[in-house]
Amino acid sequence: MRTQIKLLGLCLAFAATPTLAGEMKLMPVLDPGFKPDFTVSALVGSMNPERVGSDTFAGAEVAFNCIVMQPSTGRIRTKISYGEFSNDGLKLSSIEVNPRWMFDIDKNLSVGFGPGLGYVDAKSAGRSKGMWAGQIGADLDYRMGAVTLGLSTRWQATDNRTIVAGQKGADNTLIAAKIGYNF
Repeated sequence: MRTQIKLLGLCLAFAATPTLAGEMKLMPVLDPGFKPDFTVSALVGSMNPERVGSDTFAGAEVAFNCIVMQPSTGRIRTKISYGEFSNDGLKLSSIEVNPRWMFDIDKNLSVGFGPGLGYVDAKSAGRSKGMWAGQIGADLDYRMGAVTLGLSTRWQATDNRTIVAGQKGADNTLIAAKIGYNF
């Protein structure tokens, strides 16, 4: 687990380096022309926790331009999501905040990556444990007017807390597709 946390920290530091090298716009929400560019999406995908088989993950996401800071290149999209997974007697409910540094590939197509923080409620054999989580992930978003289609992937490391005997932590990977509406 410690190695995974060190690797996550190294990835986050690497991801932040180009942002810190350029000019950062702080509190863009105070600019008269700021547009939050809200998107609400449904998510469905495959989650693969370490100690059980993969199965369906379903949830929702709200995304918007970050109100705290924006880099000189690209833009930071704050993506807040909630989702659930259930398989082999393990149920995970996860709420996450995932800022993504997005870059336009084309007028309507963007790709991004970044870190995230989350809280996972893990239930197994009638017991429930809440765990903090850190994640790193990437997104691909395609806008068609008011509709957004997307793909998302992320790796999540959780506290190594005992859920039930022989089952610690809920580290997992997720690959999801999304469809959303742009406001």
